[in-house]
Amino acid sequence: MRLTILHTNDIHGRQERIAQIATLVRREKAAADHPVLHLDAGDVEETTNRLSNLTKGTAMHRLLSQTTCDAATVGNACWLRYGPAILAEHARASSYPQLLANFAGVDGPVPSVLLDRVGVFGLTAPFAQTGDGIDWGFERLDIRETARSVAGKLRAEGAELVVLLSHLGLESPLDPWDDRRLVPELQGEVDLVIGAHTHHLLPEGEWIGRVLVAQAGEYGDHIGRVEIDGDSMVASVEAIPDDLEQWAGVGAEAARIEQEVEAMLADDLGSVDVPLDAQYIAEVMRRRMDAEVGLYAVGQVIAVLAPGRVTRGALWEASDSAANPGVTRIGGARLLEMLRRGNDPAFAAETPRPLRGRPRGRLEIAGIDPTRIDAEREYVVAGTDWELEQYGGYVDADWSLAVRYEFPTIVREAVEEHLGAPPPR
Repeated sequence: MRLTILHTNDIHGRQERIAQIATLVRREKAAADHPVLHLDAGDVEETTNRLSNLTKGTAMHRLLSQTTCDAATVGNACWLRYGPAILAEHARASSYPQLLANFAGVDGPVPSVLLDRVGVFGLTAPFAQTGDGIDWGFERLDIRETARSVAGKLRAEGAELVVLLSHLGLESPLDPWDDRRLVPELQGEVDLVIGAHTHHLLPEGEWIGRVLVAQAGEYGDHIGRVEIDGDSMVASVEAIPDDLEQWAGVGAEAARIEQEVEAMLADDLGSVDVPLDAQYIAEVMRRRMDAEVGLYAVGQVIAVLAPGRVTRGALWEASDSAANPGVTRIGGARLLEMLRRGNDPAFAAETPRPLRGRPRGRLEIAGIDPTRIDAEREYVVAGTDWELEQYGGYVDADWSLAVRYEFPTIVREAVEEHLGAPPPR
C-alpha cells in the first residue's frame, strides 16, 4: 500500500490556518500519484472564535470541509458545553464523517468509516469524572473493549490499515485511558494512532510497540504527515508558513455564515440600567440558580456594555463564555479563600489556556458584602464551571464540591433569558 495521510488536531478556531491547510491539502491531493487522506483528530471548534461560538461549533465544520477532509473524530470542545445534541448539527454541516465509537446513544457521529482499504475509527476523552450530577444523555462505553471491537470489525470488512483518530490525549491524568496506556493493549489490532487533546507536537511520531502514534501540536501551526509504503511508516510534521496562501473557499464560506447569523445578532434582547459586566453576570448567576451568592471571573468578560439597549451581537462581544451555570454549597471559610485567591494580583494576572491568553482578572461577587461573610456558616453559591471546578484554580479537589449544573445552558443564554429576550431565530 502506498498512502499519504495528512493530519491536523486541536485547531481551535484558527480560521486563517484552516484556509492555509486547505491550500496544502488540495495541492497535495491534486499532485500525488497515490491516495492522499486528510484526517482531523478533533477540537476544530473554539468558544472564543466568533463564528464557532455563535453557531456552537457548527461553522468550523463547514470551514474544515473546505480542506476536503476525509474524516474527523469528535473532540471535547462542544459536547461538554452545549450537550451531545449539537453533534448531530456538526455531522449535518460536515462533508466528512464525524467519528465517535465510545459514546452510545448520540445522533450524528458514526463509530468508523472504511476509506477504500483504510479503516478509521474515533475515540474521544469521556470526562467520566466531570459533572457527576449531570444527565449527559448518552452512555460511555469501555474504551479498550470498544477499540478492539471496532478495529476487528474494520479488519473483517477488508481494512488493510487500521487508524485510530484519538482525542484521548497522549497522556492525560483526567481519564483512565490515554494513548500511551491504551496503545499497548491494541498491538496487532491498530496500526496507526493520530492523536489530539493534549496538543503534543511529535516531530517524528512515537512508536509504542508496533504502533506509530502521531500528533501535530495545536492551533493549525503544523500539519502532520504519515508516509506509508508497504511495511514502511514514517511520521513527520511541517510548520505552516504564516504567509502561505489561504484557500479562498474558506473565506467565502465564512462570509456566507456571517450573513446567516446577521439577523440573529441584530435581535434586541432588552435593556440594562447598569453596566453589563462581570458583576452583573455574577448577579444573573445568583438569581438564576436561586443562590445567596453569585461569583463570576472578570476573565470571562471581553468588554463592558454601557447601560442601554443590548443586542445579541453586543452581548457576544461582551462575553463569549460557553461556561455552564452551576450551584453548590460552600463553607464561609472556603468562600473567603476563593475570594482571596481570585483577587490576588499575581493570580488575577495569570493567562491560563482555557481563557486563550486573557488574564483571569478579579473574581466578582454578588449578593453579599465580602466583609460580612461568616467563616463558620455555609452558603449556597452560584457561578460557572470556571469558578466552581478545580481546573479554574479557585477551588481545591479535596473540597469535593457537589455542583449542580444547568447543562447544556451556557452563560450567554442565561443572560439573554434574564433580559427577557425571545429565543434566537
